Amino acid sequence: MRILLTIAATPRQPDLFPWLTRQGMVVDRAGDGLEAWDLLQAFPYDLVLLAANLPKLDGLSLCRRLRQVGNPVLLVLLLESPNPDLEAQALDDGADACLAPPMRENTLLAHLRALARRGRGRADPSLHWGPVQINPTARQATCNGQALPLNRKEYQLLELFLRHPHQVFSLDDLGHHLWSLADSPPSDATIKSHISHLRRKLKQSGSPDLIQTRHGQGYGLATVPRPDDHPSPPPPSSDSMDTITAHIWQELMAANARLYQEIEQRKDIETQLRRSETMLRSAQRVAHIGCWEADAQTGETYWTEELFHIHGLAPNQPAPNAEQVLAYIYPDDLAIHHEKIVIPATRGETFEVNLRILRADGDVRYVNVRGGPIFDEAGNLVRLIGTTFDITRWVTDPATLP
Repeated sequence: MRILLTIAATPRQPDLFPWLTRQGMVVDRAGDGLEAWDLLQAFPYDLVLLAANLPKLDGLSLCRRLRQVGNPVLLVLLLESPNPDLEAQALDDGADACLAPPMRENTLLAHLRALARRGRGRADPSLHWGPVQINPTARQATCNGQALPLNRKEYQLLELFLRHPHQVFSLDDLGHHLWSLADSPPSDATIKSHISHLRRKLKQSGSPDLIQTRHGQGYGLATVPRPDDHPSPPPPSSDSMDTITAHIWQELMAANARLYQEIEQRKDIETQLRRSETMLRSAQRVAHIGCWEADAQTGETYWTEELFHIHGLAPNQPAPNAEQVLAYIYPDDLAIHHEKIVIPATRGETFEVNLRILRADGDVRYVNVRGGPIFDEAGNLVRLIGTTFDITRWVTDPATLP
């Protein structure tokens, strides 16, 4: 069971997080009502424990908002003290139960189990699928009558499959259901390892094919054969329809969580790229080095911002092509440009030369130009790349040489 805990520890109500975790539950925390709302939009939870008096968005308002959008998650409101009027209001606003301290932990756990049964439309707390049975109250699992020695994560995996026997879970789904936000995100290899260990223990107990791999989809339970004389199932009850609705909501929340994570990852990547571009631009400006690139087929060129500044040009214009570049070469150095740059580039060779350029303002600068070819897999020249380094201050004043 995945629980969202949105309450603060008080003298009358100790911190429930470590205790719930020891009961085998996946628990996330929220510090206020708005944070809880955001988490409930992004992740699938089975139950929410929330205080009535929450900052930013109180517990009753959160209940109303969740029910207004059709979220069927089970809501347990923890009151600061017994208050019949507030309890009645909370139940009308969508809470499934209201509890007041002081409360013993075993009593709270019994309430959570009862609510979980209600959410599944079950009277029997045990879960069955073929030869496998789980008793959530005792946290015990058996297969063909034999006890399954499962660790905490293997038990959670099996319980999740048995609670949703007709659902297929992707690796992302399993990660969202069984690892809390406080945990390090599991790798695909970690999740597969837990599934492999669970399968091995099921196989040793005589049920090797219980968990099946649905290629391109994920993992789900194998279909349990039904006897020919088994009566046709009755029409779905309102409880089972509520369960179906809950499952649909869980799937939507899981998909939303994956989308949210992808958006956040893309934002992080974009931020890193912007930071790298800013650092590169600053480094080029300090060193007076510009970079350029020329497409060998189309002749299109690209200049970095600093290269425009070296030539005294505004960087908000297209980079000059190969013919236009000749206008920026000092006339007496055109032969050097042709011999040391054009000819080697035509041959697909690297080049380096010092020559003079004429800036747009008529100033003469000394530059070091170096570059080389880029070939495709077939060996064809596709583009030239290089750098232009303003060395004027070192040529005119050798004392400044580093």
